[in-house]
Amino acid sequence: MNWYFVRHGQINSNLNKVYSGRSDEPLNARGLEQAHEAVDLIKSKGITRVISSPLPRAGQTATVLASAIGLKVDFDPAFNEMKFGAWEGKSERSIQHQYPLEWTLWNSSPHQLKLPGRETLQQLQRRVIERMHQISAAGQGGNVLVVSHVAVIRVALLYTQKRPLSEYKSVAVDNCQLFPVALIDNDLQKARMQCKVLRELAQ
Repeated sequence: MNWYFVRHGQINSNLNKVYSGRSDEPLNARGLEQAHEAVDLIKSKGITRVISSPLPRAGQTATVLASAIGLKVDFDPAFNEMKFGAWEGKSERSIQHQYPLEWTLWNSSPHQLKLPGRETLQQLQRRVIERMHQISAAGQGGNVLVVSHVAVIRVALLYTQKRPLSEYKSVAVDNCQLFPVALIDNDLQKARMQCKVLRELAQ
């Protein structure tokens, strides 16, 4: 199974440097254009399944891409945006003013930041990678396209590239940019065994 991740198209919060988080903000006009332009990126990949974050901006992007290749969209909360807690809906400038120490830590050592109601990078990476392993271990094969968000794509890439979460900020993820993501074989084998055991216990 081959995995591909793509970030949703542009929203106004991207332009205004606002943490839109899990809001229902839709794509703007440019975002819709980007989604249609991204069709050319996936046509040759042999995509057999399209999975999307449940948020509207991802769903809109995924629908455009899936429709172009004759597929439907499966929505999966495991690929939802990161929980930002009190930073949700705030601009970078506002956060820098209200949380100066935390903002500095977020930009220098993001893996160390812990705030009430906010996911850590470790928690985010765990839910994303565990779900990828579950899907892969099901043995359906094919090539999967996941339409998601910056944070999700960054932690997935760092994991599969065996890079530490301290390098989170070094991963550039543009709107509607496509990323191939390869799971680590040893971990995948373990996940398959775990799924087999769970199926046997459920019988």
